[in-house]
Amino acid sequence: MKKLIIVLTCLLLAAGVKAQDITGSWLGSISVGGTNLHLVLNIKKSADSSYTSTLDSPDQKAFGITCNKTFLKKDSLFIAIATIGGGYAGVWDEKDGINGIYKQGGGKIALALKRISAADKADLGKDLVRPQTPKPPFPYYSEDVEYDNANKSLHYGATFTRPNGDGKYPAVIIISGSGTQDRDGSMMKGHKPYWVLADYLSRNGIAVLRVDDRGAGKSSLGDSINRKTSLDFSYDVEASLNYLETRNDVDKKHLGLIGHSEGGMIAPMVAARRKDVNFIVLWGGPEAGGANVLAEQYANTLVQQGVDTASANSYEKIYAQILKMLVSSPDEKTFETNAVTAFNAWKKMQPQQVLDALNIPEDMTTKIVKLYGDINNAPWIRFFVAYDPEKDLRKVKCPVLAVIGEKDTQVNAAENLEATKRILTAAGNKNVEVKALPGLNHLLQTADTGQADEYENIQETISPMALKIISDWIKLHTK
Repeated sequence: MKKLIIVLTCLLLAAGVKAQDITGSWLGSISVGGTNLHLVLNIKKSADSSYTSTLDSPDQKAFGITCNKTFLKKDSLFIAIATIGGGYAGVWDEKDGINGIYKQGGGKIALALKRISAADKADLGKDLVRPQTPKPPFPYYSEDVEYDNANKSLHYGATFTRPNGDGKYPAVIIISGSGTQDRDGSMMKGHKPYWVLADYLSRNGIAVLRVDDRGAGKSSLGDSINRKTSLDFSYDVEASLNYLETRNDVDKKHLGLIGHSEGGMIAPMVAARRKDVNFIVLWGGPEAGGANVLAEQYANTLVQQGVDTASANSYEKIYAQILKMLVSSPDEKTFETNAVTAFNAWKKMQPQQVLDALNIPEDMTTKIVKLYGDINNAPWIRFFVAYDPEKDLRKVKCPVLAVIGEKDTQVNAAENLEATKRILTAAGNKNVEVKALPGLNHLLQTADTGQADEYENIQETISPMALKIISDWIKLHTK
């Protein structure tokens, strides 16, 4: 009995020591556009008793993101993460829980963390086996490659695939959507849409270069990543184009770009500058402008939260108007005056049932004014709101295919396809095709509602119909 008591006492003492130590892995989740994303903070103590940490986003296959500063004072934890332009601040219960706020760019959201074991952490990184994920042996040539930009300040990792044989093949670069993604576009528990697309194209006579984003896979992070915008990322695409042009197995007269989501905004930037871009495919591209897209996304979120569609659409209009004022105002005072005036005029015109449905807080005008500082301190989002896609789209003279799923709740198909067609044809481009694909979402999966929270529950990675449309169009324009 005495021995048992000693053992129990030792275990309790060990548990007590562990409970007073914040080191380890801490799991929480945030909702982004209706999608649940897991985040893991890994905290270590150095020999000098200071702390270091890294961030994992296992659903996006992003691991070991460097945290620049980790500071614990009593029960208060502060972590700075330059890569995301934000960090985490929370209060530790000195046991297995931390409650705090996660910040990224100009946004912030409550994030509660719970301590997890090494085994639990390993499970988070495991993928489901998706039926379309390519499996060897492949009936085409595949090569992992690495290259630098012109001044050697950035290094890129990528995979190049092409049909077997000694010929020269038309080639495309896949440009990823927003957020740090690896070359396969790994997301949502095992979906790898860029690999699935590359596999299909290379089986159909087309070479493909799919590239790790900055800070993912084999690609370097570069400096001041939290200050970078879509324009900076467009020069990464140029570096990839330059690499393709060094290859003897690439037909340099038939080089193209496939841009997904934000990549669909970046592709026209590059095509407007580079005459060697022979064609572009815009996949869910936000060509109606960032302010409109963000306002539509917010309205969709309101509907998901139970607000009726008419009230959400009404708020969408004033939200887009204020976002446009934000980037056009010469200073904060001008923005404050114009935005508050516009909001109050909008509010005065709304029926009481709309105001009740939206449940607008009393301090809404204060929140609007604060938006100026939040977005101005987040260069990527400010650029996205301020950028006018028409500026570059009207310079694109090569053939363009634009596809968006009719059930896309992130980029409205009707509005953005209409904008693409109108801008390009008005500028004299006579080779433009736009397609709203029935039943498909933002990833071109066959969907029920099209909401982002469905993505990981759908076994299909990309609709075979969408793959065929993209492949057939490229083959037609690279004969």
